[in-house]
Amino acid sequence: MSGFIENMSPLSLSEGNTVVASYSLSDGLQVVVCEGDITSLDADVLVNAANEDLDHSEGVAAALSQAGGPDVQCDSDALVKHNGKIPTGEVVVTTGGNLKCKKLLHAVGPVGGEAGGRERILLERTVQHALNLAEMMKFKSIAMPCISSGVHGVPVTVCSEAIATAVKEFSSRRDRSLSRIILIDDRGKVVRAMQEACDRILEGISNRNNVASDVEFPVDADSQDAERRAAAGAPGGRICVEIVQGTIETQQVDALASPMVGNDPLSTRVGNILNKMVGSQMTSLFRKARGDESLPGDSVLLEGLAGLPSDAVLFVNLIPWNDDLDGTAVEVLRLGINNILTSCEERGFGSVALPVLGAGIALRFPDSVVAKILLEQVNAFQQNRASSTPLVVRIVIHPDASEVLQAFKFVQEALEVWQDQNQAPTTKRLILLGKTGSGKSHLGNSIFGEDLFTAYHSPNSGTTVCQAETTSVNGRSLTLIDTPGFFDTEKSEEDLKPEIMSCMTECSPGPHAFLIVLKVDKFTQQEQEVVSKICQYFSEDALKYAVVVFTHGNQLPEGMKIEEFVSQNQKLSDLVERCGGRCHVFDSKYWKNNEPNNYRSNCFQLEALLCTIDEMVMEKNGGYYTNDVLQNVEKQIQKQEEQIRESSGNFSPDEIRKQAKTNVTNELLIQLAGMATGALLGAFFGVAAMVEAVISTVRNPLDIVRLVKNIPALAPAAAAVEGQVVLAAGVIAGVGAATAGGVMGGVIGYKAAEGAKSPMEAAKRAYQDVLKKIKKMLR
Repeated sequence: MSGFIENMSPLSLSEGNTVVASYSLSDGLQVVVCEGDITSLDADVLVNAANEDLDHSEGVAAALSQAGGPDVQCDSDALVKHNGKIPTGEVVVTTGGNLKCKKLLHAVGPVGGEAGGRERILLERTVQHALNLAEMMKFKSIAMPCISSGVHGVPVTVCSEAIATAVKEFSSRRDRSLSRIILIDDRGKVVRAMQEACDRILEGISNRNNVASDVEFPVDADSQDAERRAAAGAPGGRICVEIVQGTIETQQVDALASPMVGNDPLSTRVGNILNKMVGSQMTSLFRKARGDESLPGDSVLLEGLAGLPSDAVLFVNLIPWNDDLDGTAVEVLRLGINNILTSCEERGFGSVALPVLGAGIALRFPDSVVAKILLEQVNAFQQNRASSTPLVVRIVIHPDASEVLQAFKFVQEALEVWQDQNQAPTTKRLILLGKTGSGKSHLGNSIFGEDLFTAYHSPNSGTTVCQAETTSVNGRSLTLIDTPGFFDTEKSEEDLKPEIMSCMTECSPGPHAFLIVLKVDKFTQQEQEVVSKICQYFSEDALKYAVVVFTHGNQLPEGMKIEEFVSQNQKLSDLVERCGGRCHVFDSKYWKNNEPNNYRSNCFQLEALLCTIDEMVMEKNGGYYTNDVLQNVEKQIQKQEEQIRESSGNFSPDEIRKQAKTNVTNELLIQLAGMATGALLGAFFGVAAMVEAVISTVRNPLDIVRLVKNIPALAPAAAAVEGQVVLAAGVIAGVGAATAGGVMGGVIGYKAAEGAKSPMEAAKRAYQDVLKKIKKMLR
């Protein structure tokens, strides 16, 4: 492989651009990760991270436009004037002007918080389109930045993994003209993220090359090896956090940390590994350095240990996890991390490697808790430090600990979102559930701080259909879906089912949290039945994603907290326990003050609720509630989005998403009408007996039953199967109990519905086609 690389023509990079890593893929495709200035590169085609208006006024776009001269913006304006806005995921071509390239590709990546959680998918598509376009034009080299990671606000790790995945997909093509793909950025942190993504995603299909000997570019001596970059310190005098997979004992850094319990350096796995490498001198040196008994959170520094690639080891004294997020164990862990970083700064170290402090058999901290504490504490240390000395903090996760890696990735992305004003936060989707009169709409308005949901003051039910609203609350982007109340005073239970499932479609691909809304009142049999209905509609697993939120907080006795109120009723306590102990209380009428430290204040309760949701999502590594049905709904929506995007280039991503949901709902209504009518007719005519069908995401399937009931000859059959027409969510499919007649009729009706413009037209078509089939069979 090395000989092959040497026979390739050298890639021309200007002074100041540094190669971090290169990879040899199939059929001679070379991928290079580089830190530097894309505007100075000499490649056939450069990729610009553009917006939909091709307004090159910020970030990489501004730099490329300025370097390319006025022709770049002039060509771009002409394209937009002729074609309209460029949709997300699309790539267009203009002149490169004064740039050292033949063409400039403008790739419109997703904007953080505006893609419905599909940023990675959309960015993969964007990069694939750029590579395919370069291939179509027979170019040999292409250079691209970390698209969407700047002013577009998508987390760096998401962008890096999307780009590496798209490159991997492109590498499977045969007979390519492209031979080099250069991934370049001028931000060290971003470059490291791209390198780590390539290391992981291109693993198994590439040979990682020694940059200095295999590729002919100018390389800074200090950056020939990625490990030595850490030893050289972080750029700009700031703390740079690296999250890598590997083993702590092999890290080439100035210092590494090792946890211990009870002042015993051999009490943890890391300590024992280090002892095997160093020998008995380690424990004797530790006893001398420790002196008096160190307190929890203290660290003991050992330098000059033979057999280690690091110069020093910091043993930090911790105590085991005690199931309390605000307890002593957490405080000690925070103190220990701070002491490690302080010691590194005092010693002038440029780099330190930390294992997942607190995890493992000895300390037993949950992965999500460790990730949150470690990253928060490093960030807090950065905010408070006065030193300008750069420091790399490398968090090392064992290669077998994939779940730990996911936890850190999620927390890192979340912290970047909350702390960077230039990044739009990922929207969390929340569903409000409860019985009529519980105060769901009032609660939604209290959370948003404005009256977006209509609240009714009457003995009758207020909310009759699902309503979704999205806005920013305390730095988080939230979508709330208000639903009709269970035990509605005006609607039957069957009429409510379509609206409940409609809310599931509205929050596709799934809600991050269910807010079960109860009043501060007696927990009666009716409230218990509400919970049963929630589990019936959404499954028992929904409670793992649920928070119990009480309204009418003014009825809570003075001085009493909601947890104490809950503890007074065993069944209510059981419910909250099934929901992970999560509960909060609001009052839309009396608690409107903005006192952040007053328990009886919506301001206080709101931040507490949002933190609870943040922690719950974090514990699930960013996951949301989903099932096979929701996944199928999402696939249908994505298919519609693609069709809309191809047919109309003027819609924003939000408009495309909204239209796609509407189209899917209409399609399901039509399919339902045909299938339900056909199944009823097939069962009635005795081709076989009973029928069951799983029908989803529709307004009211019983309208079809009522239609058939109005046909005198079919009324008995309609009555017989009415109870079998049920709602699931997302797809239409037969189930095992369905017999031949119903299935046959359902299939005929389903096919008959194709091309129908409305549910009623589909029902009539199904009626006619089933009768034709029956007459033919009788003959």
